[in-house]
Formats: sequence, structure tokens, C-alpha cells
Amino acid sequence: MAAASLAGTVGHLAATMLPVFAMIGAFALAGHPVWSMGVAPAVAAMIVCALLRGLMRYVEQYLNHNVAFRLLALFRSKAFAALRRLAPAKLAGHGKGDLIALVTTDVELLEIFFAHTISPVVIAATTTVVYAVLLLTLDPWMALALIAAHLVIGVLVPRFFATGVRNLGPTIRRQASSLDDVMLDDMRGLGEIIRFGRGEDRVAVIARLTKRLWTEHVRLSRVNGRFAGIAGVLVLALTTATAVLVIALAAAAPLHGPALVVAFTLIASSFGPTMALSALPANLTQTFASARRLFALMDETPAVTETGTATPDYDGMRLDHVTFAYPTTPRPLPGPESSSSRPLPESDGWEPESASSLLPLEGELSATRTEGVSAGSTPILADFSLDVPATGILGVQGPSGRGKSTTIKLLMRYWDPQSGGVTLSGTPLPDVDAHHRRRVQALMGQETHLFDGTIRDNLLLALPQGERVDDSVSNAATDAAATDAAATDGLLRDALAKASALELVDSLPKGIDTPVGELGDRLSEGERQRIGLARVFLRDADLVLYDEPTSRLDALNEAVILKSIRDTSEGRAAVLFSHRESAMRVADHVVTF
Repeated sequence: MAAASLAGTVGHLAATMLPVFAMIGAFALAGHPVWSMGVAPAVAAMIVCALLRGLMRYVEQYLNHNVAFRLLALFRSKAFAALRRLAPAKLAGHGKGDLIALVTTDVELLEIFFAHTISPVVIAATTTVVYAVLLLTLDPWMALALIAAHLVIGVLVPRFFATGVRNLGPTIRRQASSLDDVMLDDMRGLGEIIRFGRGEDRVAVIARLTKRLWTEHVRLSRVNGRFAGIAGVLVLALTTATAVLVIALAAAAPLHGPALVVAFTLIASSFGPTMALSALPANLTQTFASARRLFALMDETPAVTETGTATPDYDGMRLDHVTFAYPTTPRPLPGPESSSSRPLPESDGWEPESASSLLPLEGELSATRTEGVSAGSTPILADFSLDVPATGILGVQGPSGRGKSTTIKLLMRYWDPQSGGVTLSGTPLPDVDAHHRRRVQALMGQETHLFDGTIRDNLLLALPQGERVDDSVSNAATDAAATDAAATDGLLRDALAKASALELVDSLPKGIDTPVGELGDRLSEGERQRIGLARVFLRDADLVLYDEPTSRLDALNEAVILKSIRDTSEGRAAVLFSHRESAMRVADHVVTF
């Protein structure tokens, strides 16, 4: 950054001094040398300035962007680290589109600060000092005139400009994130929108939010244009005032005229770095809003803090007189609370009345997210106890909303209970090493998330290179995963067979290398569940938690999944959470909520 500032300073000095040396050469040719400089030195100085300007401009831009992009990579890495630290509990209240905007657009906007703010400020301050020193050798009054002019353009104008755009940046970033949320949500639910004939209504909602965002951008552009015009007029006025001063001083001392004209040329050519400062507020209003959002994410406290070091062998789990309620304090997205969400005037034909009922306005969308899903302070679980066996299948049955998924989150330590305790093999769960706990446990949720890759890619997520897969076969399996593709295929095919998915995979055109599409859209719900089940089996955990694994499946696919769970649970523990009585037939013991 220092090198970039130095290069920029030299470049701007060269650009400013180019016409100054031209004027000096002209006066030297007329027999009135300034700074005792002849024609040849003046021409040589012009050539050097021209070459330096181009070279230093390139060096400045290269170094600024090199530093900026390195810092952006660092910030993006820190943002992902924050997401990992907060997941999954603290991310439940954030829209996915907003999180995507946070780690992409918001991070990228920081480039404006690092590449186009720090060095321009240093360059403007440094060049102003150098110009003032040079002008002192020509005429002290001209040095004072330059300092006064630069203070007006570089300090007063940006200060007033900043007051006009202070709230626009946060508003634009919040509305852009809301639009991202809606767009992502609609893209994922496009099939339902089409089937229910709501396409026009959803487009109207997107159009309304887009117009709101566009209106704020227009406001920012208008303010930017207004102050750019004011700055330009002020430069013209200050230059004119300087010319009047030159005339007055030349009239008092005619022999001093050449030096005064050179000084005037220097002042008239010196406003470039300072003018860049007057445009900073428009560029920085979104950058600072993005920085606040990003740093708020990094500073957010996770739901649980992992400090445990114990690594007990699995011998059952217990929830002992647990009471738990989700936090209900509203948590708005990071940003100034004062940012407004002003209603827009109606426009002819822009949005039908039916669209207004489909989506809350932007202010509502960002202000009502909460830490949890509970609508009140009533505990989801109150003085609740549950024993998870060391082996066998425990069935947990109950209607939706009774706390089955919450129980899973406590067992996985997504949250800690407000009272009571959760233990793993008699060890309090907070004292257990997080990596060990994730190795011992595996979870199959209601939805199986498949990444946009092949079936092989999605299965290998459960078999990371270099990680033990099973105490009895892990060493051989891990070595095979790293060195022998055939042995790895054997592991994957065995897991698929356990999940009753091998015949399905073999029937596909490319077998295990068949692409599944984004979110696994090329597979049916039942096929995705089977692939997800194979992935869980491949993990070979001591305790597998199944959260409504068959709730979205037909009777045939449910029977296949339950048979696979039954066949693979011998010698290990499984907890099957479901509202279906049919799912409980494979359980060794059933607990009813």
C-alpha cells in the first residue's frame, strides 16, 4: 500500500508538472527563465514527466489491486470461517440470498476502500504539500491560495457530500440483500410457482423490490452528480480567483510575472488528486455499509462455544431433565437501525394489488428474523429426559411441533439447554471434543442435500481423505481411498447396497459417475434419500440420528429406507424420529412425545 501511494504520488506530480515545465520552457525561450531553467532542461523534464505518468499509473493500479484482492481473499476466508462457527443454529434466521450477498458482493465492495480510498487520500495530502513547497519558491501568496483551494475541494466538499449519502449505502445494501433472498427463494421454488400459476405475481414482487432498489440507486446518483457539479464549479471559481490574484500581484511586480504565471499553471493543474477525494463519499457509502455487515457477522457470538477435549468411546447418550426454548429476540441484519424503508409512490401498471400480499416489504423482511423458530417464550422441551441406548434402534414418535427436531439439535449440540444437561457416555456434551463428537454421530435429515456433482462426489463427502472411517477397517479403507480407486469404489458400492440404492445407481447411464444436478434435481425424492442414506452409512458412525427420513416418501420407498436402517443398525445405535407409526415398526423401543 505504501509503494502504491508512492507510485501514485510520483505519477500525479509528473502529470501536474508536465504543463508547468512546458510553461517554464516557453518563458525560457522568451528569455525569462523560471527556476533558472533553460529550454533543453524543461523539454527533458517534460519527457521524463510524460514517461513517469504512464509508468507510475500502471504501478499504482497494480499494487493497489494486488493488495486489495489479497485482503479480499482474507476477508472472504474470515467470512466463511464465521459462517462455519455460527452454523447451523445462528444462521437459521438469515436468508440464504443475504448470506450469499454477504460473502460475495459485500466483500467485493471492500475493494473500493483498499484500492481506491487509502492511496488517493495519501496521494492528495502528499501532493498538496509538495505543490505548496514548490509554490513557496515562486510566491508565498500562491502557496496560500493553493492550500485554501485544496482544503475547500478535498475537505469541505466531501464533508457536506457525506451528509447527503450517509443513509443511502445501508439502505441499498439491505434492499439488495432482500432482493437476493427473494430471487433465490423463487428460483428454488420455480416449479411450485409455475404449477400454481403465480408467476406473474412473483414477478410483480421482484419488480417492486427491484424498483425500490433502483430508486435508491437513482438517489445516490443524483446526489453524486450534484456534488460532482458543485466540486467542478468550485474548482472553476477557485481557479478564476487565483487568476485574479495573479493579475493583481503581477500588476504590483511586473518582473515577477513569469513566476506567477508558472504558479498559476501549477495550481490549475493540481486539482486531480483532490477532486478524487470529493467523490469518495458516493463510493464509500455502500462500502462502509458492507463492512459493517461483514464485521457484524464476524463479531456475532455462536450459539455454543466448542472448548471440550474429552474423547470418550460411545456408550449411549442422555438428556437429563432438559428445559429448552429458542431465543426470541429479533435480530435484524447488520446495519444502522436508523436506515429507512420509505414507501414508494404507485406507478401505472407496475405492481398489481395481488402482489402486495405475497411478500412483506423490505423493512419487514429484514427486521423480523429471530434467533430461533419459537414464537414465544414457552419452552419447546420442559424437564424432558431421554436415554439413547449404546446399541439398537430407539424410536421417537410424535406429531409435528412437539420438539423432535429440537431434541436432535440438542443431541448434536447445535444448542445448549437452559437447564438440565446432555451427556455422551456419561461425559457432559460441552466437555466432549467437537471433532470427536462429529465422528461419533451422524445425522440424516428430512431433506437430503446433494451438491452439484456426481453421485461419487456426494458420497465421498462422508469419506474424507486421511480420516478414519471405522476402527476395525479404517486404516485400510483410508489408505485405499487415498491410493486405490478400485477399493474406494468398493466402499461406495457397499454403502449403496446397504441403502438399497446400488441397483438404481447401476441402472443410470454413467453409474456412480452420473451427475445429480443442482440440489440433486435430476433424481427423485426417494432416490435422493437413498443416496443420502448411503452417505450416512459410509460415515460408519456409532450413533445415527434419523430426522423424519421417510416423511416425504411413498410407502414403497419408506419400506426400502426402513429395511436399510434396520439391516445396518446391528451392533450400533440409531434414533429414529418420526410422526409416522409405520416408521416405528423397525424400532426396538419407542418413546412417544
